[in-house]
Amino acid sequence: MKIKVLLVVPGRETEVKRIPGNLKFIKSFIGDELYSMKLNENTMMIGNKNARIDDFNRIYGGNILLGTFIIVSTKNNRLVSLNKKEFRKYSNMFKLKKHQKKVDKYKDEYLEEYYSSIRDLKRKNAEHNKYEVFGIAA
Repeated sequence: MKIKVLLVVPGRETEVKRIPGNLKFIKSFIGDELYSMKLNENTMMIGNKNARIDDFNRIYGGNILLGTFIIVSTKNNRLVSLNKKEFRKYSNMFKLKKHQKKVDKYKDEYLEEYYSSIRDLKRKNAEHNKYEVFGIAA
């Protein structure tokens, strides 16, 4: 049975997709290790637990969401299609233009911190190697 879900991919607008409603397909589509987060009592987000750390997507509840994820409705512990009202609500909530500036800001801060730590590590290694070389030469 195919269900309609909202697909949210980093750097792209949200899209409506028809996918098989089984976990095996979702794992092959998003990634092997999944996490789910309830958005309300009947709607959940399913994403990849092992998304790349620099693959910033959207912001939800003050948290940065990484990698591709889908939004799907549930009924009696089964995955079902979102209704039109939910599509409108979550398409609007996860519009790219609403999140792009904040995501870019976090990405820039993360990359600056990352490269700064790499520079510090290289400097420390260079100092350590200098002492090792002088110790051997002496």
